[in-house]
Amino acid sequence: MSNDDFEIIRQLGEDGASGIVSLVEFPNGLRAAMKQFKPKKSTTRIQQEADFQQKAAQEGIAPEVMHVDLDNKRIFSEVMNARVIDVVPSSSSGRLSEDLHHIMTTLDRINILHNDGNVRNLMLDQNDQLQIIDFGLSKKITAAVRKKWDGEPNIKVTLRLLRNGLKKYNLNI
Repeated sequence: MSNDDFEIIRQLGEDGASGIVSLVEFPNGLRAAMKQFKPKKSTTRIQQEADFQQKAAQEGIAPEVMHVDLDNKRIFSEVMNARVIDVVPSSSSGRLSEDLHHIMTTLDRINILHNDGNVRNLMLDQNDQLQIIDFGLSKKITAAVRKKWDGEPNIKVTLRLLRNGLKKYNLNI
């Protein structure tokens, strides 16, 4: 991937203090979600975010990282179908509750504390499977973190943060 050999199709969202996420298309027709970080963001932290996301992607719970451009402070990822908040009928709440529990237990198992549990960070892939995005606040689960949260930091921390945001979708958390 060339550093600027793409067209920005539209902005997908803002990632708080970190930067902007856009849908981009390359000359070969490939599309990606590009997270463009603000200049002050450390390249070490950008690489760490990409590494956490890729590790979660290998478990099937996050979009694949396609390319990391540290010189221009960008991460290019697989494009997800839609935000859950935009498309979830209440009839899907049981399956999504199971998907959400699977994501959190998987993150605990692979030692990643997502640390940013909110509805905006949950997406559906092309098969309507729940995925988690935005690993900007993530960190490695240490023994001390695991002890503090009785061995299940993502279950205890993230689900607590999600509880109010997901009430209207009838998800059992």
